[in-house]
Amino acid sequence: MTAVPDPAPELPVATAARPAPGLGALFLTCLKIGLLSFGGGLSGWLYQEFVARNRWISDEDFTSSLAISQMLPGANVVNLVICMGDELRGLAGSVACVLGFLVGPFFAVIALSALFDSLPDVTMLEAASNGVAYAALGLLLVICLKGVQRATQFPPGLVVIAAVAVAVGLLKLPLIPVVLVIAPISVALAWRRS
Repeated sequence: MTAVPDPAPELPVATAARPAPGLGALFLTCLKIGLLSFGGGLSGWLYQEFVARNRWISDEDFTSSLAISQMLPGANVVNLVICMGDELRGLAGSVACVLGFLVGPFFAVIALSALFDSLPDVTMLEAASNGVAYAALGLLLVICLKGVQRATQFPPGLVVIAAVAVAVGLLKLPLIPVVLVIAPISVALAWRRS
């Protein structure tokens, strides 16, 4: 489940029009997201904070960072905050983002673990977690729809999306070999376009 950020008015997709934030702002933004998010949908919230609300990075840079973070080993959202921190403030930005993103949840999980050990029954908490999971799916859906919307402006991009969806979703092919085959084709198509 994900704690949903305050609903904001529909913001136009913005390029990075503001100066890069300080390390403290990166740390606090990632700390807020790390502490208030549970389950999935983190990339949606990161998009909301870094692109839509604060305009620290462009939509294109976010999408590129998201793609890179999903191809690297490890937790995708941690990889994503590393990429965005690096984009904004280099190595120090990456460290600020990762520390902000992980330090709050680290201590929260330790405290909650001690609390749960003392409770006899947590079925109500489990039900609440499952109920809020739909909000996380909604945030992921927003990112997917924005990606497809952008891909409609470049039909070969739609072919790549469809090929991956069919290969992994319908044919149940392993993700890594599919990415290893499709990624070079996708990069070549994007390169030709630019």
